[in-house]
Amino acid sequence: MKENKNRGRLKNFWLVAVVSFLFVFGANCSRNSSPDKNQLTMENPVTDRIMNDQVHTYTAELEKGQFVNLTVEQHDVDVITKVFTPTGELIGEFDTPTSGRGTEAIRIGTETAGEYRVEIYTLSERAEPGEYKLEIAAFRPLTERDNKILAAVKLHQQADILRSKPETRRESIPVYEKALQIWRELGEISDEGNTLRAMGFAYQRMDELEKAKEHFGKALEIWDRIGDSRSAAFTHIIFGVIHKKQNDYENGLREDLAAQPLWEQAGDMPEYTQNLVRIGNDYIKLQNNAEAIAYFEKALENSRRLERKSIQAYVLSECGNAQATVGNKNEALNFYRQSLALWKNLKQDKVVTSLEEKIAKLEAN
Repeated sequence: MKENKNRGRLKNFWLVAVVSFLFVFGANCSRNSSPDKNQLTMENPVTDRIMNDQVHTYTAELEKGQFVNLTVEQHDVDVITKVFTPTGELIGEFDTPTSGRGTEAIRIGTETAGEYRVEIYTLSERAEPGEYKLEIAAFRPLTERDNKILAAVKLHQQADILRSKPETRRESIPVYEKALQIWRELGEISDEGNTLRAMGFAYQRMDELEKAKEHFGKALEIWDRIGDSRSAAFTHIIFGVIHKKQNDYENGLREDLAAQPLWEQAGDMPEYTQNLVRIGNDYIKLQNNAEAIAYFEKALENSRRLERKSIQAYVLSECGNAQATVGNKNEALNFYRQSLALWKNLKQDKVVTSLEEKIAKLEAN
């Protein structure tokens, strides 16, 4: 890499790339944030907070023929990342199912030299900000292996687009299969699991639930083998959803219970707390009200220890639903009103309207 070719002025920011892999990324937050300046190096990642009405943009001057692997570590926010070429063409959209925590991998190859743009945003409806950390996991001249990785990434993204539309959903399967073959050839176990899971989602959306369970099961075997407790927990939740769709609430409960220690192992207390609610609702369906209320109480206790007011508001609302279901009108109203106050402070108008309707209906009875 020639140092003088990697030094250039950007609109409001600058980047320097040298053989020691020193990078400086310019960042700005649009919509509700004023421009900011952040520096990212191999040893110095960028950490920032983002809300659902913001887009954070990073630009970098890169040479042709480079492999760049960025990672975005999420903390209480599920972000989506888009990468654009110097001409503004979308290279890809990156969004692995990781809930509001976990790490997204963004792998690109530079076909032309120039200024590349990275956009980070979230579709979360929660008003509270979440934090992410953006860093460079790899940066090097493209190798034959890198080209295969990028080919598999592209196939997976093409399949995701096909899967998103009912009329092309079935066409996504053979495209995923091509990506899967490459991941297996390269020995990329985690990517193999992600692709198997994506195929499971496709079959699930086509109501081919046995094939969906087959692919989710293969993914789960991988997560268990490599010790990815977060992905394993998430997959157990998916199995639970499928069982409950088939009105098999006992096995649905079993899967949700299996996920609980995995969320704890992953250190994901927000998901751990929300899964307590899920288990409580399972027991409601099984008409075990005493066990259900016990789990809702555990969820409420946990939510009060978290800083996320949105989770506390959610748990309070679910506690209200549970009390209403078992016929405890006054307790339900109490939980609904506490939840309502929090959602109002978070300016979540749709949730506020829904809760107000529930309260009015209960008061009228």
